Amino acid sequence: MVSKTRFWYPFILLMFLCAGAAMDTIRPDNHLNSSTTVVSVGEMFELGFFQPTDSEHYYVGIWYKNIKEDPVVWIANRDYPVTASAFFCISDDGNLEIKQGRIIYRVTDMTLPNANVSATLLDSGNLILRDENSSILWQSFDFPSHTYLPGMKLGYDTRTQSTWSYVSWKSSNDPSPGNFTLKLDSGPEKQIMILNGDAIYWRSIRSWGDSSNFFEFPVETRLNMYNFSFVSESDTAYLTYNIYRNDTISRFTIDATGQLRQLLWLDNEWSVLNSQPAQPCEVYAYCGANSSCSNVSSPICSCLPGYKPSSVEFWNNGDFKEGCSRKNELQCGKNDGFHMLTKVILPQKHLTREVQSFGDCRSSCLSNCSCSAFSYTGRNCSIWTGELINLQQLPVNNSSGTDFYLKLAATDLESKKSSSNMRRAVIVSVTVTMTVFTSAFCIWQVKVKRDKRKGETLDTFILFQVFVSDTSGTYSCFMLSVICTRSYGSSTVKQAGQDLLSFEVTTSPSHTQKEQCKGRWQVEHEKEVEIPLFSFSSVSAATDNFSFSNKLGEGGFGPVYKVNFIDFV
Repeated sequence: MVSKTRFWYPFILLMFLCAGAAMDTIRPDNHLNSSTTVVSVGEMFELGFFQPTDSEHYYVGIWYKNIKEDPVVWIANRDYPVTASAFFCISDDGNLEIKQGRIIYRVTDMTLPNANVSATLLDSGNLILRDENSSILWQSFDFPSHTYLPGMKLGYDTRTQSTWSYVSWKSSNDPSPGNFTLKLDSGPEKQIMILNGDAIYWRSIRSWGDSSNFFEFPVETRLNMYNFSFVSESDTAYLTYNIYRNDTISRFTIDATGQLRQLLWLDNEWSVLNSQPAQPCEVYAYCGANSSCSNVSSPICSCLPGYKPSSVEFWNNGDFKEGCSRKNELQCGKNDGFHMLTKVILPQKHLTREVQSFGDCRSSCLSNCSCSAFSYTGRNCSIWTGELINLQQLPVNNSSGTDFYLKLAATDLESKKSSSNMRRAVIVSVTVTMTVFTSAFCIWQVKVKRDKRKGETLDTFILFQVFVSDTSGTYSCFMLSVICTRSYGSSTVKQAGQDLLSFEVTTSPSHTQKEQCKGRWQVEHEKEVEIPLFSFSSVSAATDNFSFSNKLGEGGFGPVYKVNFIDFV
């Protein structure tokens, strides 16, 4: 009896293995309903029906298997939600379809030689439809929804009329196609764009032919986690990426608000590593045409020099979309000139060619009646024609940015020159006034001192406030402020010529420094005596000619030096 039982063990094990092998695959003879799913071999992703929060609709989708909130990364029927009675299967002709009663939604629509196909969910999150020879007939990665996973593409193929773009949800609870689309620009610069409907909402600053700086996230993150590659051929261009470590879970999503987010699963939660647009000025044409956008200014938008708001009413109400227009039209070379802007992120849409010098670039713009601005870097001359879109003004302390030369009519240049001269005159006037006032104050102070000391002539003098301290067995005198540099006068004024080296300091362990100073410089029953004055020669000797080794530091009143007293004990 025991031997017969053991005889069945291999068959039971084989049944479990076959069942396990089938968990990641849909075949023509089985299907999924609202309560069944398919799981990838490594249990990374799961395929089945899901129901968004606060929604009565059902969708076929793929989501992370063992991550909280089970974020959906792909949806089969975004435009055609179904009820709980629907099921997902392979049709008689080998296509994937969703059936709900008599209603059929075809996920794929291909003409196949036979229906002997299967659909398998991979650990990459890719659902592939294969024939009996394991040739891939269709894959979900070619029809993305809103999530950009490792191994997927962002770009286009003109041969097959394929576009690998990503469309946001309509809302957080509605997975139907929303307003925002992430795509690769088919123009020569190959920039990544976010469209709001048909209008550009955000455009990457750099061309993504340099795939090493994808989305401009930190270098350390880029180098340690991601391997990006950009493929560009005559009829194909796309950006793809992989992750170096298999245990790293990361994704990019375009959400319902138009934000492109780079997410990393870290410490049991999704961390946002990067988000674009990161600031208002990065939104395409946020300030309209011919304007400057600064994220640190208020208001954030301002018209470029020589321009004025196209709609003063809208502009004053904080609506900058109408942009700015010229105050005076260009005269096409007749006394037109340029106004330089520094530390700017250059506007979009320009033509670049190589020239020999800055002068050649300037002349090229000046002689072109359509040219509105130019920039010169190395030997590259960039020319803008028409409206200027997305110029960003960086803060003064920003080390990046480029010089930008704005073409203006002669009238506007004269206006800028007059304004600059006025500002310069104001600055000079204020500076001179403050200098005269300060000098007068110092002279008045000297005169007051002279009047107090009859018979004494003060050209210059040094004023000390002395605090006595005992540090490492030596006494030190700290100079708080220096007024002048030399003193001489009548011998009747003893303090004016005291020798600092022989200045007598009385100290006692039983008294505080304050009491010592008070006892030294206060006349009994009277107000404090004036702070003592010392001759320049004695101060110079006491500080070793104001040597660096005697310098203690600097404060708001100037340098502070250490003085060593001698022969005072």
